[in-house]
Amino acid sequence: MTDQPDGDRPEPDEFEAESRWVSFKDSAVRRMSKHIAEDDADQPPVEPFTSPSAFGSWSIDAARSLVDLQFRRTATRTLLPLAYLLGLAGAVAIPIASTVLLLRSSLWMGVVFAVVFAIPLGLTIAAVVRLLLEFLVNASRLASRVEHIAVLADDLFQALSDVAEPVNQLSEDMRAVQFWRFRKRNARK
Repeated sequence: MTDQPDGDRPEPDEFEAESRWVSFKDSAVRRMSKHIAEDDADQPPVEPFTSPSAFGSWSIDAARSLVDLQFRRTATRTLLPLAYLLGLAGAVAIPIASTVLLLRSSLWMGVVFAVVFAIPLGLTIAAVVRLLLEFLVNASRLASRVEHIAVLADDLFQALSDVAEPVNQLSEDMRAVQFWRFRKRNARK
């Protein structure tokens, strides 16, 4: 059923380099899907305020993350809601405390501060906290992607090393073939 006669069938060794590439590609795909699955298993979406049971499980995860002194698990995603709540509380508490302190010293200065400076100060603090936490989340995501790229680069280096040996052998075999070499001809006079 094939176009080639039985005597012209290629040796299985001829496809060795291609099979290595296919095995590299398969292992890379498996590793990538495994890495994505680990990211999903490692970093579930944290939504502690959807239900009381979700808040309870989030509290337990947050406590475990805070007690982990060896830093074996990342706590970035788990502690973000807590950090954001504390930042918002500070954004409200700092202007209120400043206004109260100024009201005690002078009613006029306290009212002016409350109207002119307290609200923009609170909004600025809330915005800075939000931006810093989003930067932290993006840095965490970038670090996981860089780690994944490093693993892929190691696999590619290994696959290229596996291919380099047969290519070097083929190069040596080609040098051994005599008809490729040009012989010096004697000049006829």
